[in-house]
Amino acid sequence: MPRVCLVVIAGLDRKMLAMIGPRLGALQYQASLEPVFPALTSTFQASLTTGKSPAQHGIICNGLFTRALPDLHPVLDGDSHPEFRKNVSFWEQSDALLQAPRFWQNAGIKTALLFFQQSIGTSADIILTPKPVHTPDGRTVSSCWARPGDLYEQLAAELGPFPLHHYWGPVAGIAASEWIGKAAAHVWQKHQPDLQMVYIPHLDYNLQRLGPADPAIARDVKALDQILEPLIAAVWKSEGKLMIVGDYAMNTVSRAVAPNLLLRQAGLLKTTPDENGKLLVDYAASGAFVMVDHQVAFLYCRPDKKMQAFEVLRPAAGVDRILEQTDFAALGIANTRAGDGVLLSAPDAWFIHDWWQADGEKPNWQFSVDIHRKPGYDPRELFFDPAKPGRAIAQDPAMVRGSHGLVSADPNTFPALLSDGFILPRPLSMAELSKLLLRWVKNG
Repeated sequence: MPRVCLVVIAGLDRKMLAMIGPRLGALQYQASLEPVFPALTSTFQASLTTGKSPAQHGIICNGLFTRALPDLHPVLDGDSHPEFRKNVSFWEQSDALLQAPRFWQNAGIKTALLFFQQSIGTSADIILTPKPVHTPDGRTVSSCWARPGDLYEQLAAELGPFPLHHYWGPVAGIAASEWIGKAAAHVWQKHQPDLQMVYIPHLDYNLQRLGPADPAIARDVKALDQILEPLIAAVWKSEGKLMIVGDYAMNTVSRAVAPNLLLRQAGLLKTTPDENGKLLVDYAASGAFVMVDHQVAFLYCRPDKKMQAFEVLRPAAGVDRILEQTDFAALGIANTRAGDGVLLSAPDAWFIHDWWQADGEKPNWQFSVDIHRKPGYDPRELFFDPAKPGRAIAQDPAMVRGSHGLVSADPNTFPALLSDGFILPRPLSMAELSKLLLRWVKNG
């Protein structure tokens, strides 16, 4: 029974195959996957590991409007800012958030899942995912949640602590991918999984900072050869099968849309002061709120305010269209978690969560890397503010040059697929890919 290693490379699309180095270029099959909508990290990973659509697995984006999902409150991470997470929560890690089983369940194979979202408590035999420790004095200490329980300690002793600050934030970069690649080689050799799935993040950072057309992206793609060398060597030495896939394509962007500010100006979104007099969303009093995630945003309304919210948002500059609930099924997102409408940005635009009109209204956490209190994805966390001393996070959305979430019909924007095994010469769906991986493991 051959062993199979699948590596997911953030942002690796079909057109990047022209940039890859000789080691990855030696993989004989180079094609693509059918993109998942929305084209977002957690949604893709849930679709990959279940073989199901977002309508079926429920991970509609990287966050959840948890205020409308009180049954999920017990499985939310209470280690940091639980009062915020019970309204909107991004980057939750519990497997209990999925509404569909993983495709390997009951298949009788040993599985490893490394650096995937919603992996804590999943049925994989081996799990490794970032789980920093938040100390009472406000420090964040790098650590990982692991199964078996001593796996992270073994890796930290061999490789040093996981470089958390290179995984996200203004200094995020290749160091995180290098650590993950070495950790994946360790797991492959020491724990002998039948199926191993690994997420490699670093392409995502400069794709957002610089945009997909910047020359630096080619260097980041070529660096994959070095980053993955220990893992590839370990897989081939054991006569395992290797597959490399991307998850989405990045779009060049030049403008941001602030739907929550528009709702506030229309009287639909209400605010309340925090202990410092800064403005938070008053979810109980608001008639409408938008949870933003890159180029896709989810609208949640009181029934009597829905029409007004659509009227406010539909003509906004940078909004390409608003999907109504009757549109959801055709796009595979017919799930109650998707709310009352889904906003799609223009290809050159993206959504910010901001509802404030001046810096003086912003909560203090807006000026820091704070992925659990912000009720939306904020790529400005990849930049220090050049106008402020210290380590304040940038506030200017014009600094962001790349975003994703939309799905194009252009095959060059499909997620790339490279493999040393035979695959049909056409884009594979997530359901087909999950069946293929099981067949490889069981039958070769």
